[in-house]
Parts: sequence; C-alpha cells; structure tokens
Amino acid sequence: MDHEFPADFVYPLDFGAIFIEVLGLPQMKSDFGFPSTLDNPVKNVDDLARLPRVDWDNNRYISNYLEGIGMIAKHFHKPLAMSMRGAFTLAVELVGITDFARAIIRNPLFIEEVLRYTNQLVGKYARALANAGVRLLCISEPTAVILSPAHFETMVGDSLRAIYQGLPEDVWRVLHICGDTNYLLPQMISCGVDGLSLDQIMDFPQVAAQVPPDVVLIGNLDPISVLRELSAAEVRERTLELLKSMQGYPNYLFSFGCDCSPDTPLENLKAALLAVIR
Repeated sequence: MDHEFPADFVYPLDFGAIFIEVLGLPQMKSDFGFPSTLDNPVKNVDDLARLPRVDWDNNRYISNYLEGIGMIAKHFHKPLAMSMRGAFTLAVELVGITDFARAIIRNPLFIEEVLRYTNQLVGKYARALANAGVRLLCISEPTAVILSPAHFETMVGDSLRAIYQGLPEDVWRVLHICGDTNYLLPQMISCGVDGLSLDQIMDFPQVAAQVPPDVVLIGNLDPISVLRELSAAEVRERTLELLKSMQGYPNYLFSFGCDCSPDTPLENLKAALLAVIR
C-alpha cells in the first residue's frame, strides 16, 4: 500500500469493530459498510452494568492487535495514522439512536452513565494506540452531527478535550464528523484538535476562512461521486480543482471526504494522490 499509494502517513486498515468485539456483542458485517451491532443492548443502567469492564492491559485479543500496530509503526519512517470510533458514537450504538435521543430529554442521568462508560473505554484505547506508535490519531464521531452546539459541548467536546490531553505531546489530534458540520465548527475547533477532517459536502474555502492557522483542515475529495464513479482523468481534474481552491491556505492537507468504498478503482486512487504529489 505504501508503495502503490504514496502518502505522508502510513495508514493501515482501521479495526472499526474492536469495541463491539471486545464487548462480545453480536454484530452485522457487510462487504461495503462498517460492522455494527445487531441490536442495541443498553436500555437502562442495569444493562450498562452487565457490560464487561475491558482490561486493556491483559486482554490477549487487544494485546495481539496493539502488537501488530507497534510492528507497523517500527517498520516505517513515516508517521503511523489510525482512526477510531468516538465515545459518543459508541454510546449511541449501544443504546440505539431513537432511544438515545429520547433519553437526552427524559433520562439525562442515564445518558451521563453511558457516556462515562464509553469515554473511559475510548480514552484507554486512544492511549494504547499512542503507546503502540500511532502518531496521527483521528477520532471519528459521525453520530455527533445530530447534536445541537450546546449538547455537542457537554456530550462530546468535554470528553474529547480530556482524551486529547491524555495523549503524548507528539501525537497529532484529529477529529472527523460526517455531514454538514458548519453549525458545529466553533465547538469542534475548541476541542483541542490539531486537525479537522470534514465531509465532502463542506465548502472548504469557506470553512478554511473560519479555521485558525494552527489547525490543519483535512479533506475533502468526494469518495463516491468522484473517486468511485469518475474516470481517472476526471479524478485528477477534480483533485487539481480542489488544490487550486485551497492554494491560499497553508494549513490545508489533501485527503478524501470520508473512507473510500471497497470497489473504488485503484487507478482513481493513484490519480488523486499523484496529482497532489506532482
């Protein structure tokens, strides 16, 4: 991958289902999407109490994975980048989005308990990845797009700041949220991030004008309508258009708006990256 797709970072495939695996939850797997739970088992504090407390130091399954990450980090001179699911998104998956949204109003103490559990889980995993050698850590909170700015601050922002502050100083802290996040930009920036990775629907020149120069803006070539659907020549053209629109912003880092579909033509991926390099 590093030879065929030259980039600034080494970026192996993320283990997106690790929390589901270590909690022993049944999951739905597909060829094209992220694994997810088959049901949402946490409906009250008793259900929450029945979830296992994961021992990150002594779980052989986790230890083997982290050992593999460490081997990759030591093998390359480039920084190792990884992405992981955020605490809020994990909490919603445990409870179910409809029940979670209702409980925000009807049972906020229950929501606090669920988030306390997932924040502890995610925080420990983030530190474990950093200790294994990860130097760009992207926390993905796609479900946070349902929140108002005020709820984002209390349910996501505070915990993200704590997690980021617990990482070594030389780890780049990145946040990714899917969808239209214009209304959340001030809250996202205030989370203590070094970088913001944003969706392809965002107007990057407009967003860049709102981002401080010491925060890197990452994205946002469309992974579906451009990378998957167009020809390699068209992908190159769209990439160059994006680069041209961002010429005035030295804190811009080219990337895709989100993960690529598994059936994305390899020549399209190469066309995008080579357009940037050359």
